[in-house]
Amino acid sequence: MSQEDIADGFVHWVGTFNALSKPVTQLSDLTDGIALFEICAEIDRQWFKSIRSADIGDNWVLKMNNLKKLYKLVTQYYEDVLGYPASNLDEPNLSAIAKNEDPEELLKLCHLILTLAVQCERNQVYIGKIMSLGEDDQRCLMVSIESVLAQLGSAEPDAELDSQDVDMMDVHRDNDSVDPVSRLQAELLKSYAEKDELERSAQDLNIEHKVVRDKYEEMLVLNEELKMRMEDLEKSMARAD
Repeated sequence: MSQEDIADGFVHWVGTFNALSKPVTQLSDLTDGIALFEICAEIDRQWFKSIRSADIGDNWVLKMNNLKKLYKLVTQYYEDVLGYPASNLDEPNLSAIAKNEDPEELLKLCHLILTLAVQCERNQVYIGKIMSLGEDDQRCLMVSIESVLAQLGSAEPDAELDSQDVDMMDVHRDNDSVDPVSRLQAELLKSYAEKDELERSAQDLNIEHKVVRDKYEEMLVLNEELKMRMEDLEKSMARAD
């Protein structure tokens, strides 16, 4: 699975958000941080306060300021709301994004936001957005999510968290009996199985259609032969008279 495929999958997911101030048709449209901020604001408006959405053009300093603010809020959200220590997250090079529109570094930030969305309180909304996409996009987005979960899985618990913080994290994680990402994986597998079943049914119908068509063509040939025999018989009877 190529970087371009994953980028396309994320751009298509971004396209499921209707309240963006400007259209996003390619990964580079996200380098100013505005659309990503707007997505995060939809996920949790209290946490991700909206920023000025004016066109900042190619001013990399303004882009950098947006990206720094966004990244800081994202990592704090992982720690304070989701209960994950953010120390093991793969930190994107924000300067490379702002100055050079570096797709690899930008995707690191996109991975974090996507995974945040499927772990938040309203995760079913954003899982639904993934499920609305094509199978290839779904697979690419799952790769993105799994890459971040692998980073979080290798992180040690924050030793500075007090018992109340730990209790709050446990409540958040136990809010649903099934982990949202596991549920997403199960739903994707179910959709793939249903798609395979539909494909098999379509193949069976095609085979049945071919059998019926072949029989129909045989009947046409037989009917033509009978017609010719009847004509020959009529001619023979006419000669006999």
